[in-house]
Amino acid sequence: MLLLVLTFLWPSACGAFWLTFIKHQTLKSSFTRFATIENVEYVPQSIQKPVVEPLTGVKTRISQFLTTENIESVQLRHIEVETEEMAVFCKSLLIQGRGNANDKDAHWDFASLAANISLCDRSKQMGGDLGWLPVNEPLLFDSSMAFKYDLIPALVNEALNLQKGEISIVSVQRAHDDVSLKDSHFKQPPVSWHVLQLVDVRSRLSMALSRRKQKNPADPSQPAVAATMTYAMETMGCQMNVADSQRMEGQLQLLGYQPHSPNPNLNNNDSSGSDSHPNLIILNTCSIRDHAEQKLYSQLGPYAQRKRRGQPLTIVVAGCVAQQEGRNISRRFPEVDVVMGPQYTNRLQELLSAAAEGQQVVAVDPSYQTEDPWLTSPSQQVLRPGDSPGATALVNVIYGCNERCTYCVVPNTRGVEQSRALEAVVGEVQQLVRAGRKEVTLLGQNIDSWGRDMVPKQRFADLLAAVGAVPGLQRLRFLTSHPKYMSPRVVQAVAANPVIMPNFNVPFQSGDNEVLRQMRRGYTRERYLSIVELIRREMPDAAITADCIVGFPGETEEQFQNTLRLMEEVKFDQLFAHAYSPRPFTPAAGWEEQQVPEEVKQDRLQRLKRLATTHALERSQRYVGRVQPVLVEGEHEKDSSLLRGRNPHGRLVYFPRPSPDSDLTGLIVEVQITLARPYSLLGQLATLPGDML
Repeated sequence: MLLLVLTFLWPSACGAFWLTFIKHQTLKSSFTRFATIENVEYVPQSIQKPVVEPLTGVKTRISQFLTTENIESVQLRHIEVETEEMAVFCKSLLIQGRGNANDKDAHWDFASLAANISLCDRSKQMGGDLGWLPVNEPLLFDSSMAFKYDLIPALVNEALNLQKGEISIVSVQRAHDDVSLKDSHFKQPPVSWHVLQLVDVRSRLSMALSRRKQKNPADPSQPAVAATMTYAMETMGCQMNVADSQRMEGQLQLLGYQPHSPNPNLNNNDSSGSDSHPNLIILNTCSIRDHAEQKLYSQLGPYAQRKRRGQPLTIVVAGCVAQQEGRNISRRFPEVDVVMGPQYTNRLQELLSAAAEGQQVVAVDPSYQTEDPWLTSPSQQVLRPGDSPGATALVNVIYGCNERCTYCVVPNTRGVEQSRALEAVVGEVQQLVRAGRKEVTLLGQNIDSWGRDMVPKQRFADLLAAVGAVPGLQRLRFLTSHPKYMSPRVVQAVAANPVIMPNFNVPFQSGDNEVLRQMRRGYTRERYLSIVELIRREMPDAAITADCIVGFPGETEEQFQNTLRLMEEVKFDQLFAHAYSPRPFTPAAGWEEQQVPEEVKQDRLQRLKRLATTHALERSQRYVGRVQPVLVEGEHEKDSSLLRGRNPHGRLVYFPRPSPDSDLTGLIVEVQITLARPYSLLGQLATLPGDML
């Protein structure tokens, strides 16, 4: 009560009091903690500096593609304080506390700081949250914010100069009728100071529209009639696509759609009613492999025939081939309703609405990646829509890729890097744990780059530590790492936290330095081997998996032998190998005279796979006789008498179901390994779970 009286009577004195109080409470613990963290950031002598060939004129920020005219609204947080000194100190506390998001004693988060010291009543009540505010549009009247109408445009204008997640200090000239210090007996200073954070950005929906002759018979964006509107999702490619498909399924399920259960007695040429087939089909495509476009067109054929016969069907082509081909798809198949790149994954409902109005929609322009609505809406603090019940979950932490490897199409199809805020990632993982998930895998095309597009830059090791500290999370994995950016801090974070699994996926692509230079990978074989050395020194039993390409343009037999030699030095737990195939819009695709004959590529690929299988079996054999903690994921794909799961190193483990009706999904059980195969293990339960004894 005394503190409230002081706040009411002496604002200046109160500000000084809070400054002293916060310093006393946090400087001793927080700043000492961060100093300790800095002291362990060593670089071993064996780590070689990567070879980086800079590219000039390459855009690496989404803001370089978009202007303020492309921005529909911004989500802001703010804390109002009385002095610039106080604003500077609050900003420093918020920035330094990001790496300790689960340690309440080590930092002040935005909500707690706003609740304690903000001079703005709304900020105190809402944890600093101002919500979504329109850009270049009049602010709709909201009585709870009426006293800030002169302030909000100034904050929105300042936010347009920030990166997502960035924290800034803003001074705003007070209006004569500003009553943010209600009923104050003292004259207010002419300037108010604000700690401002740009939480999220929502782009205006950019899509090319072509008018159809007639509208679709049903609006697929409206809530479906129970048991009559169904969808089918076909997902190709990497785990990023799997995660995107889950997000799209979530939107459909929120609209009332149900997954289609196929009838094995029917085929796509069946002319029976709509109940026999899904009403909406989404093809989530991958462009990494050769002939991806031709495969898509082959898949589209039967669905296009259904529409020509007059059956009610909405066709959506999503993913990387959609981004790559764009209008070519809709021109070749006018029956396709929506063509959408990965950046529009969480805006499916809006695209379907446009299609229902009789438009053929193509959405492939650059766009800000906005947080999914069910992650920020209090009513959706439950299992993510689109997730099927299970023990594991995938969480995107960074979208896009800024690398320009000469063989890779990903930067053209997934855009530039956009990191998600640490608080958003931690919040999603917390939701998943509350919903019963035991293991989470963090995803990124180049996950070590997380945070480098933020202001100030953040480190992936800090994100790992924050997520790894979420109460109730039992296992944490991540992929994929890039040798150019992988830091000793990441290895140390894994070694220090038993929740983070000792499983590293670090593609090397080639074991020859000249081929790596031609690929524009930005590191050498020596750099790669130094990373392996560090991992094995810190965690001798850790699993290391990788990707590589054979038959890259100009690769000689000797250079291929260097790849085999690197494999012999490392002995990977698993190696994903592919023969090079030219991809559209990549430099290497134009090196026609250097292309390796297909028969040579296939010969090298088979030799490499044989060696990789030998190494995988050797690595598996170390588990025989050992008892492994296995997170049960479900039953064997083909034999219901066996259960399957993974050990901490990611190796598949199969073991007999203890009883015909037992369901151990989501439990971590002890399994004694009796037989090793190259990519899986067999065993017996060492002990029965407690409820089965």
